[in-house]
Amino acid sequence: MYTLSIIIPTYNESDNIVKLIDRIKENLNPNVFNEIVVVDDNSPDGTGEIVKSYIKNDSGYQEQKTSSEARNNYSLKVLIRKGKNGLIPAILEGVRFSKGDYVLIMDADFSHPPEIIPNMVEEILADSNSIVIASRYIKTGAIIGWPFRRRIISKCAAIIAKIGLRVNNVTDPMSGFFIVPRTLLEHLQIDTKGYKILLEILVKTKNLPIHEIPYTFTDRKSGKSKMGFNVIFDYIGSVWQLYNYGRGRKRQKK
Repeated sequence: MYTLSIIIPTYNESDNIVKLIDRIKENLNPNVFNEIVVVDDNSPDGTGEIVKSYIKNDSGYQEQKTSSEARNNYSLKVLIRKGKNGLIPAILEGVRFSKGDYVLIMDADFSHPPEIIPNMVEEILADSNSIVIASRYIKTGAIIGWPFRRRIISKCAAIIAKIGLRVNNVTDPMSGFFIVPRTLLEHLQIDTKGYKILLEILVKTKNLPIHEIPYTFTDRKSGKSKMGFNVIFDYIGSVWQLYNYGRGRKRQKK
């Protein structure tokens, strides 16, 4: 049986996390053993402690059990980091803390609907050495709740990635909702900071097949958005770093 690790980085998501875990459990593939890993950056609102309590009281979870012994075909873990140290480091720490053959990354604010997870898993099981991305911009994908300014920023970021980094075979290179084989992450050096680990993966794995699944992105209804000028500056720095990476690769080939 294949195993899937669902990595959910969190910071001050106490209003969402329990509801999200419940929704994910409702949408798990019965043919895959699922490991839900919450990586919390020591949230002041107690998000990590809420997950700890959930684990303790969850009748469908048995700690220290193998995939064949665990009930309901899933396990739940929480990793509480000492402080807030960026989204990409949180994701990478969650990956190291997990064990699945495949790794799915998603947000905790319900902008990434758990109902899409079965389609993403089905796609990667059909092509195990690929990247499966949930896309807002492919046909039938959509965005709900974003103001015009936020839509423009997102579109411009995607255009910069496509033109500046030659990521032309993806409609949504800025997606934070995707699934990859564990081996890909284990053999890839992630160097950038910021919020968009997928962009670095795409730049450094040009030859892997990519499959996109349309979904409707819905802006968060509770909690506070993490978007700010620091995120924009981090993105610009990441693009420049990845651009220089691409130039270095070209020089090596010559």
